[in-house]
Amino acid sequence: MRSQIESGTELLTRLSSKPSLFNLENTLFPQGLRNSDVVEISGEQSTGKTLLLCQMLAKCILPDCYETNRIGGCNASAIFINTDHRFQISKLIESMNDIVSFTLNGQVTEINSNKMNIIQNCLHNLHIIDCYDNEQFSLTLRMLDDMFLGNPKIALIAIDSITAYYWQDREDNVNTIDSYIRKLLKLIRMHTTQFNVVTIYTKQYENLLYDKGKKSMDQFLNNVDYKIQLCRMHNSQHLTCKLETVRIVRKICYSITSNGIKWEMEQGRR
Repeated sequence: MRSQIESGTELLTRLSSKPSLFNLENTLFPQGLRNSDVVEISGEQSTGKTLLLCQMLAKCILPDCYETNRIGGCNASAIFINTDHRFQISKLIESMNDIVSFTLNGQVTEINSNKMNIIQNCLHNLHIIDCYDNEQFSLTLRMLDDMFLGNPKIALIAIDSITAYYWQDREDNVNTIDSYIRKLLKLIRMHTTQFNVVTIYTKQYENLLYDKGKKSMDQFLNNVDYKIQLCRMHNSQHLTCKLETVRIVRKICYSITSNGIKWEMEQGRR
């Protein structure tokens, strides 16, 4: 990491100019995300983890407004760390196209004809880093300060997935997946807290890898602000999103369509 000397005024200006992710996903976060929040997305295969992350990335990098039209994006930059290599840039473009098209609602305007220009310009706000082993992943996390200093508009770091190299790192006497994630989050928060950057990551849901016991779960929740679990109900086509914080638990039904994840109805909350 390179050192940087700045005055208190410069530091305050840099942090106060950080783009807000308040409107990143209104269904899941109606009160908005705070800078430096950590969001976990877990679920079995084909429940839409990467797709949900993709939709959030699309909303993050799109503009709030374009000329006289409201797009509703966050106008921020994002870092996407690709470890599972399931991410497809075409899916991101489709998500961005759907958001812009829904906003325009069929208007025949100049912005509609230049829709792809808007999307192409916004793709400059996304920085994709491909990691192919645990050493590359670890080095990338340790270089986050340099990336944040180089681009003050970075408001989100997305990781798909944080557990990709768990089995490689078990040689370092890491016994459980929760302790492994806690270790990585401690490293990530050293950078994101200082620079007011939100972290969203996915992980594969596997019962055998979970720590058991309430004490372990309580400790884990101290490191994660939102835990999102996507699941398919009894091998059916019905999908449910369980969102948990230290205060509430919400359950929201959803479906996976050609236009991405569609939220349907919310079950009772506690």
